[in-house]
Amino acid sequence: MAVLGGGVGGLTAAHELAERGFDVTVYDRRAEWGGKARSFPVPGTATGGRRDLQGEHGHRGFFGFYTNLPDTMRRVPFGDRAHGVWDNLTTVPYLAFNRNDGKGSLFLPTLPPSPRTLDPGTLPAVLEGLLRIMPQLLPQEVVLLARKLAILMTSCDERQFGQWEHTQWLEFIEAAGKSEFYRVMWGGSAKVIQALRPETASARTCGQGISKILYALLGMGPDGPFDRILDGPTSERFIDPWVRHLKSLGVRFVTGHHVESLELGPDGRIAAAHARTAAGPARIDADWFVAALPLDRVRQLWSAEIRAADPRLAAMDRLRTTWCQGIVFYLKETFRGPLAHLSLMDSPWALCPVGQSRFWSDPFTGTWGDGVAADSLSVVISDWETPGMLYGRPARRCTPKEIAEEVWAQLKAGLEGDGDVVLPDGSVHSWFLDPAVTRAADGQLANDDTYFLNDVSSWELRAEAVTAVPNLFLAGDHVRTYSNVDFTCMETANEAGRRAANGVLAAAGADGADEVRLFAGAEPPGFAALKAVDRTRYQLGLPHTLDF
Repeated sequence: MAVLGGGVGGLTAAHELAERGFDVTVYDRRAEWGGKARSFPVPGTATGGRRDLQGEHGHRGFFGFYTNLPDTMRRVPFGDRAHGVWDNLTTVPYLAFNRNDGKGSLFLPTLPPSPRTLDPGTLPAVLEGLLRIMPQLLPQEVVLLARKLAILMTSCDERQFGQWEHTQWLEFIEAAGKSEFYRVMWGGSAKVIQALRPETASARTCGQGISKILYALLGMGPDGPFDRILDGPTSERFIDPWVRHLKSLGVRFVTGHHVESLELGPDGRIAAAHARTAAGPARIDADWFVAALPLDRVRQLWSAEIRAADPRLAAMDRLRTTWCQGIVFYLKETFRGPLAHLSLMDSPWALCPVGQSRFWSDPFTGTWGDGVAADSLSVVISDWETPGMLYGRPARRCTPKEIAEEVWAQLKAGLEGDGDVVLPDGSVHSWFLDPAVTRAADGQLANDDTYFLNDVSSWELRAEAVTAVPNLFLAGDHVRTYSNVDFTCMETANEAGRRAANGVLAAAGADGADEVRLFAGAEPPGFAALKAVDRTRYQLGLPHTLDF
């Protein structure tokens, strides 16, 4: 078994197949494992026996509506922890939506309200935010949005894929002509939460995400609190233990292999993969191949012969990618902002920051860096196309230094209202931009790690984990997934890896008892009956009962 790509999808497929007796080798172009989920040391930043400061592609959120990824995490040993690396997760108490210019911040507890979640320190901010936001809530818009969400939550699968997949989100929620608050909150939320573009995303995808978030916030998440992060750097607390466990199962890991093509043999099967290495060309022979590469890399492997063997693979050419990278600010003092995942709804670049190292179990100053850096503020830049407030250019047209300065200015605008000083001038020790963002020879920025962009009608262009080539399977967040969610995230990649493993097992003639389990997402009681009614209406060509 050759797994091409060592991200979450590839490691998942390797894990499931190794447990079932396959001889697995994982290949990747990098020396680090974990793909976009990994963290990595910032070279030369450690002194006095400490470890290097930690950079990352973007801070990792593990959400309560995930089902498949938590199962994998529980099966990865970590010291004496009963549930493996899953026990390294710690709850983020609040999800906060911040508005500029004193327009209020909406704090949502990530657990159903209790003395633990409504702590005295944050309760005033919760109440203040509600008082400021309430006047912006127009009754007719509240009723409209409630009806729209009810439609999405009770639509049958046939309508989801036959109608809402082909309806743009902003059109579905009737954003045109509505208040600024309505447009910013319900248009921008898709951008900061799901790395989507609200103007091109489908109602099905956005509705799926918002529904899962609401269920989890109401205590119906199948895997605990709505929002958790790891209690240390991602690779240290999750990816590296995972790789060690796979090695203990016999999995081999080969770095420095940039896979460039697949060779289709005369029998219609993949005969070999061909990679570029520092030592020259390399041939990868195997009986079975799982291509677990990002969208923009995997579709480069499809030769004319492979496209002819599976025309669905050719449709992937029309799928789009986007940028969603992270920058980390290392502060000289503890971050003064709330203990929450923050979504800066008015920020031009749709920033999503969190004072990440406040959740880490090891003392930051004594463990990482030079003893001066005291905290790690991790910020995801979700929008690289909109002009910024400082330089007037989108992130893609800025230098790395300008990106850092622009993000800092947008953070201050989004977090500091009414004279509050959350980010004092001079508090930045240093910063680190995701190394996947580099400057090309022409001076423009390039991105080595793009995200699959889930656009309206993109479902029809996405491939299944099992291809028409008998020994070729796919894993990654661009692969169709069915059991829980299907927008770009670690959960999707994990499910795709499980589906690829099941495809291999079926093709190899394995016993059905070996099938990899797929965990479905939660749904409120009674919704199945409502969806059954809608299925009948859809088959009769009638709109949803609430669609008037």
